[in-house]
Amino acid sequence: MKNLKKQFTIFIAFFSAIACGEPEVPVELFDVMKYGAYARKMSQTGKFDFFNISGSSVDLHVEYYDEAKGANIAEYDIDLEYVDLKTGGAKSKARTGLLTIPASAFVVNSDGYLSSDISLSFNGALAALGITAADIDGGSYFRYHMTITKKDGSVYSNENTGPNMKSSNAFRALFYLDVSIICPSDLVASFDASTVGWCGATGTYSGSWELAGADNLYKVSDGDFSYGAYFACYGGWTGKPLGTLKIQDACNVLSATGASQWSEVYMFNSVSVNASTTTLTLDWINDYGEAGVSGLTRNDGGTWPAGLN
Repeated sequence: MKNLKKQFTIFIAFFSAIACGEPEVPVELFDVMKYGAYARKMSQTGKFDFFNISGSSVDLHVEYYDEAKGANIAEYDIDLEYVDLKTGGAKSKARTGLLTIPASAFVVNSDGYLSSDISLSFNGALAALGITAADIDGGSYFRYHMTITKKDGSVYSNENTGPNMKSSNAFRALFYLDVSIICPSDLVASFDASTVGWCGATGTYSGSWELAGADNLYKVSDGDFSYGAYFACYGGWTGKPLGTLKIQDACNVLSATGASQWSEVYMFNSVSVNASTTTLTLDWINDYGEAGVSGLTRNDGGTWPAGLN
């Protein structure tokens, strides 16, 4: 009865179109419809660590879906590109092929679906693009492009797949993946500091401080971004920069961010670590003209990262 009603509806629509002089509208019957396909991302682990390229990978588990539970998929192709965010795109690398997973490599997982375990290594990304660690920067990212080709030759990619398929938790269609290059940072420390301020020998001061923070931003305990130089050069004045001043660690490159309570901004003329990595030396200045050279020596048994600059 349902089929009869469906055919009758199609007939009426067709007759009405002719009667009204409208162009004929083709009706795609169920048994000749074209069906898409996609890979569903079931899990993702790992990261791309700029300081451990050889040991870094992102590992995925995907399941394949089409009208025949993935059986009509011929292959799953992965390309990649490098997207430079640090130098205005100057280092970006165009999309190139990375790997092809043929249907013969699909396996049935514990849930009964055709699937693949895919490991995207940091080294593999560099090799595919013909670049080295010197050509990339922390904070930029690799974009992976995925394409499915079915056995009938039809191709499905990010360009011809709707947003609901890609963003909906029910589908999680994996047609592209961005993998950022991260630089883990841990500058949380206790230290003794000796500072020579802008007023010369009379501006020498020693004391103890701590760095605390997360997400690559660290605040000096008690807000004294001068490490005692204010106290020494202003004759025992107990005022301190305070404000929002922090040390930022961008892949071992240290810089000052924020401003003091008087809106002064700071910069580091130079940053260095001694051979034993126990002392970090900051040569700093602010836009008011106050300056100093502060040696921060760990007193908690730890060391500073050797590559800080």
